[in-house]
Amino acid sequence: MQNKLTLSQLKHIDIINAAKKEFIDYGFVAANMQSITAAAGVSKRTLYRHFESKSVLFESVLIAINDSIKINNMYQFDDSKSTELQLQQITYQEIEVIYSIYGMSLARTILIEFMRQPEMAKNYINNIHNNCAITQWFNQAIEAGRLKSGDTKLMTDVYISLFQGLLFWPQVMNSSVEFNDAEIKTKVDTVTGVFIESYGLK
Repeated sequence: MQNKLTLSQLKHIDIINAAKKEFIDYGFVAANMQSITAAAGVSKRTLYRHFESKSVLFESVLIAINDSIKINNMYQFDDSKSTELQLQQITYQEIEVIYSIYGMSLARTILIEFMRQPEMAKNYINNIHNNCAITQWFNQAIEAGRLKSGDTKLMTDVYISLFQGLLFWPQVMNSSVEFNDAEIKTKVDTVTGVFIESYGLK
């Protein structure tokens, strides 16, 4: 049985949720700490007791999102399914993460802020963001004799590069780009097909 959250923990969550919406709506620079306190129903003093600055709050929002993704996106290799089908299903789940959990507006805000604050980007990449779920799946697929043995970190980098090149960067760089279902399927098939062609075993 889970312990009941304390009032302080509940306020912490409320601030994170309010801040996420504020950053999505206005970006990092224009995000207003007073607006966040109002939306979270806390005082400014309480907000700064939990988060000492806007940058710390922003990083905390990213951590909270990443933690949620880790909990909900664990990929288990299934020997009864083809490698390509499983990778297609994983790719659709990754699309859900980018398009729905993060969203393009927040993704743009993150990229802009990382360019403004390289140290924040370095900290996020080194200590927060990782692709352990897909890497673990690659390890399982290798053990099952479905993928070539090799550096799974490199394999992850290759997969992410294919994914982002077709399904992330076109939208994040051009807000007018919106893929329909047929276009998404074509891109998913391309990502998985190219990857399996490079690393798959017959």
